[in-house]
Amino acid sequence: PWAVLGDFNVTRYRTGHSTSSRVTKAMKDFNNTITKSELEDLNCSGFHFTWSNMRTGVGAVSKKLDIALGNWHWFRTLGDSFAVYHPLGISDHSSVSIQMRSKLPFRGRPFKFLNLWTENENFLKVVRQEWAKTYQASLLMAIHLKLKSLKGLLKAFGTRPDSKAKELRLQLHTLQREILNEGETPSRAEKERKLRLEVGRMARWEEA
Repeated sequence: PWAVLGDFNVTRYRTGHSTSSRVTKAMKDFNNTITKSELEDLNCSGFHFTWSNMRTGVGAVSKKLDIALGNWHWFRTLGDSFAVYHPLGISDHSSVSIQMRSKLPFRGRPFKFLNLWTENENFLKVVRQEWAKTYQASLLMAIHLKLKSLKGLLKAFGTRPDSKAKELRLQLHTLQREILNEGETPSRAEKERKLRLEVGRMARWEEA
Protein backbone atom coordinates (compact mmCIF):
# COMPACT_ATOMS: atom_id res chain seq x y z
CA PRO A 1 0.00 0.00 0.00
CA TRP A 2 1.25 3.47 -0.86
CA ALA A 3 0.02 7.02 -1.14
CA VAL A 4 1.01 10.08 -3.16
CA LEU A 5 0.27 13.56 -1.87
CA GLY A 6 1.28 17.14 -2.47
CA ASP A 7 1.05 20.02 -4.93
CA PHE A 8 0.34 18.73 -8.46
CA ASN A 9 -0.13 22.23 -9.90
CA VAL A 10 -3.31 21.20 -11.74
CA THR A 11 -6.90 20.58 -10.64
CA ARG A 12 -8.75 17.31 -11.25
CA TYR A 13 -12.32 18.58 -11.59
CA ARG A 14 -14.28 21.71 -12.50
CA THR A 15 -15.13 22.20 -8.82
CA GLY A 16 -11.43 22.60 -8.10
CA HIS A 17 -11.40 26.16 -9.49
CA SER A 18 -13.19 29.05 -7.81
CA THR A 19 -13.75 31.15 -10.94
CA SER A 20 -13.72 28.78 -13.92
CA SER A 21 -15.51 25.56 -14.89
CA ARG A 22 -13.41 24.90 -17.99
CA VAL A 23 -11.81 21.45 -18.41
CA THR A 24 -8.29 21.91 -19.77
CA LYS A 25 -6.01 19.48 -21.58
CA ALA A 26 -3.75 19.49 -18.51
CA MET A 27 -6.68 18.31 -16.37
CA LYS A 28 -7.49 15.51 -18.83
CA ASP A 29 -3.83 14.41 -18.97
CA PHE A 30 -3.59 14.51 -15.18
CA ASN A 31 -6.71 12.37 -14.70
CA ASN A 32 -5.57 9.90 -17.37
CA THR A 33 -2.25 9.53 -15.55
CA ILE A 34 -4.03 8.93 -12.22
CA THR A 35 -6.28 6.29 -13.83
CA LYS A 36 -3.36 4.50 -15.50
CA SER A 37 -1.46 4.56 -12.22
CA GLU A 38 -4.49 2.94 -10.53
CA LEU A 39 -4.78 5.70 -7.94
CA GLU A 40 -7.83 7.35 -6.37
CA ASP A 41 -8.50 10.26 -4.03
CA LEU A 42 -8.46 9.59 -0.32
CA ASN A 43 -11.48 10.62 1.69
CA CYS A 44 -10.80 14.08 3.04
CA SER A 45 -11.78 16.82 5.46
CA GLY A 46 -10.79 20.42 5.97
CA PHE A 47 -10.34 23.08 3.28
CA HIS A 48 -11.64 22.37 -0.23
CA PHE A 49 -9.43 24.92 -2.03
CA THR A 50 -5.78 24.34 -1.15
CA TRP A 51 -4.14 27.22 -3.04
CA SER A 52 -4.83 30.93 -3.23
CA ASN A 53 -3.30 33.70 -5.33
CA MET A 54 -3.53 35.78 -2.14
CA ARG A 55 -5.57 38.52 -3.84
CA THR A 56 -8.87 40.05 -2.85
CA GLY A 57 -11.95 41.15 -4.79
CA VAL A 58 -12.55 40.21 -8.43
CA GLY A 59 -8.91 39.16 -8.87
CA ALA A 60 -9.05 36.51 -6.16
CA VAL A 61 -8.57 32.92 -7.38
CA SER A 62 -8.56 29.71 -5.36
CA LYS A 63 -7.84 26.20 -6.61
CA LYS A 64 -7.58 22.65 -5.32
CA LEU A 65 -4.02 21.86 -6.40
CA ASP A 66 -2.95 19.73 -3.44
CA ILE A 67 -4.41 16.24 -3.22
CA ALA A 68 -3.72 12.89 -1.58
CA LEU A 69 -4.07 9.67 -3.57
CA GLY A 70 -3.85 6.01 -2.68
CA ASN A 71 -3.52 2.78 -4.63
CA TRP A 72 -5.78 -0.26 -4.40
CA HIS A 73 -3.71 -1.92 -1.67
CA TRP A 74 -3.91 1.27 0.40
CA PHE A 75 -7.72 1.27 0.33
CA ARG A 76 -7.85 -2.45 1.01
CA THR A 77 -5.67 -2.28 4.14
CA LEU A 78 -5.97 1.38 5.22
CA GLY A 79 -9.34 2.34 3.76
CA ASP A 80 -10.44 4.08 6.96
CA SER A 81 -7.65 6.69 6.67
CA PHE A 82 -8.35 10.17 5.34
CA ALA A 83 -6.53 13.31 4.21
CA VAL A 84 -6.78 16.55 6.17
CA TYR A 85 -6.29 19.88 4.33
CA HIS A 86 -5.18 22.48 6.87
CA PRO A 87 -5.58 26.30 6.81
CA LEU A 88 -3.14 28.13 4.56
CA GLY A 89 -1.72 30.31 7.30
CA ILE A 90 0.93 32.61 5.78
CA SER A 91 1.53 30.28 2.82
CA ASP A 92 -0.36 30.23 -0.45
CA HIS A 93 -0.81 26.43 -0.11
CA SER A 94 -2.53 24.21 2.44
CA SER A 95 -0.45 21.62 4.18
CA VAL A 96 -1.79 18.07 3.83
CA SER A 97 -1.63 15.25 6.34
CA ILE A 98 -3.06 11.75 6.40
CA GLN A 99 -5.01 10.77 9.50
CA MET A 100 -4.79 7.09 10.43
CA ARG A 101 -7.62 5.60 12.46
CA SER A 102 -7.09 2.80 14.92
CA LYS A 103 -8.57 -0.42 13.60
CA LEU A 104 -10.91 -2.26 15.92
CA PRO A 105 -11.03 -6.06 15.89
CA PHE A 106 -13.90 -7.34 13.78
CA ARG A 107 -16.62 -8.85 15.96
CA GLY A 108 -19.53 -8.78 13.57
CA ARG A 109 -21.11 -11.59 11.64
CA PRO A 110 -20.54 -11.85 7.89
CA PHE A 111 -23.26 -10.20 5.84
CA LYS A 112 -25.28 -12.54 3.65
CA PHE A 113 -27.66 -11.23 1.03
CA LEU A 114 -31.00 -13.03 1.13
CA ASN A 115 -32.68 -13.41 -2.25
CA LEU A 116 -36.09 -13.22 -0.60
CA TRP A 117 -35.48 -9.50 0.03
CA THR A 118 -35.97 -8.89 -3.69
CA GLU A 119 -39.59 -10.00 -3.23
CA ASN A 120 -40.24 -7.04 -0.92
CA GLU A 121 -42.21 -4.30 -2.68
CA ASN A 122 -39.84 -1.63 -1.30
CA PHE A 123 -36.62 -3.37 -2.32
CA LEU A 124 -35.84 -1.43 -5.52
CA LYS A 125 -36.98 1.86 -4.01
CA VAL A 126 -34.62 1.48 -1.04
CA VAL A 127 -31.68 0.46 -3.25
CA ARG A 128 -32.22 3.42 -5.62
CA GLN A 129 -32.45 5.89 -2.74
CA GLU A 130 -29.20 4.69 -1.15
CA TRP A 131 -27.33 4.49 -4.46
CA ALA A 132 -28.37 8.03 -5.38
CA LYS A 133 -26.68 9.46 -2.28
CA THR A 134 -23.38 11.30 -2.72
CA TYR A 135 -20.39 11.07 -0.39
CA GLN A 136 -17.33 13.30 -0.15
CA ALA A 137 -15.04 10.32 -0.54
CA SER A 138 -13.13 8.33 -3.13
CA LEU A 139 -15.18 6.21 -5.53
CA LEU A 140 -14.13 3.02 -3.78
CA MET A 141 -14.93 4.39 -0.34
CA ALA A 142 -18.26 5.81 -1.58
CA ILE A 143 -19.32 2.35 -2.77
CA HIS A 144 -18.26 0.90 0.58
CA LEU A 145 -20.34 3.50 2.46
CA LYS A 146 -23.39 2.91 0.25
CA LEU A 147 -23.22 -0.84 0.76
CA LYS A 148 -22.75 -0.40 4.50
CA SER A 149 -25.81 1.87 4.71
CA LEU A 150 -27.84 -0.45 2.51
CA LYS A 151 -27.00 -3.49 4.62
CA GLY A 152 -28.89 -2.21 7.67
CA LEU A 153 -31.95 -1.25 5.63
CA LEU A 154 -32.10 -4.65 3.95
CA LYS A 155 -31.82 -6.46 7.28
CA ALA A 156 -34.91 -4.54 8.41
CA PHE A 157 -36.88 -6.43 5.74
CA GLY A 158 -36.48 -9.51 7.92
CA THR A 159 -34.05 -12.34 8.44
CA ARG A 160 -34.36 -16.00 7.51
CA PRO A 161 -38.03 -17.12 7.52
CA ASP A 162 -37.29 -20.49 9.19
CA SER A 163 -39.28 -19.84 12.38
CA LYS A 164 -42.27 -18.42 10.50
CA ALA A 165 -42.27 -21.36 8.09
CA LYS A 166 -42.05 -23.81 10.98
CA GLU A 167 -45.00 -22.13 12.71
CA LEU A 168 -47.16 -22.20 9.56
CA ARG A 169 -46.37 -25.87 8.86
CA LEU A 170 -47.36 -26.72 12.44
CA GLN A 171 -50.68 -24.88 12.00
CA LEU A 172 -51.34 -26.70 8.71
CA HIS A 173 -50.51 -30.11 10.17
CA THR A 174 -52.70 -29.44 13.22
CA LEU A 175 -55.63 -28.41 11.01
CA GLN A 176 -55.20 -31.44 8.76
CA ARG A 177 -55.32 -33.72 11.81
CA GLU A 178 -58.55 -32.02 12.87
CA ILE A 179 -60.03 -32.61 9.41
CA LEU A 180 -58.91 -36.24 9.51
CA ASN A 181 -60.35 -36.88 12.99
CA GLU A 182 -63.41 -34.61 13.03
CA GLY A 183 -64.29 -34.24 9.38
CA GLU A 184 -64.07 -31.44 6.86
CA THR A 185 -66.22 -28.31 7.04
CA PRO A 186 -66.35 -25.34 4.64
CA SER A 187 -64.50 -23.12 7.12
CA ARG A 188 -61.79 -25.75 7.72
CA ALA A 189 -61.40 -26.34 4.00
CA GLU A 190 -60.99 -22.59 3.35
CA LYS A 191 -58.54 -22.25 6.22
CA GLU A 192 -56.52 -25.20 4.91
CA ARG A 193 -56.44 -23.66 1.43
CA LYS A 194 -55.07 -20.37 2.78
CA LEU A 195 -52.52 -22.13 4.98
CA ARG A 196 -51.31 -24.21 2.03
CA LEU A 197 -50.70 -21.01 0.07
CA GLU A 198 -48.85 -19.41 2.99
CA VAL A 199 -46.71 -22.49 3.61
CA GLY A 200 -45.89 -22.64 -0.10
CA ARG A 201 -44.85 -18.98 -0.09
CA MET A 202 -42.65 -19.46 2.97
CA ALA A 203 -41.12 -22.58 1.41
CA ARG A 204 -40.07 -20.50 -1.60
CA TRP A 205 -38.63 -17.86 0.72
CA GLU A 206 -36.70 -20.57 2.60
CA GLU A 207 -35.24 -21.79 -0.66
CA ALA A 208 -34.36 -18.22 -1.68
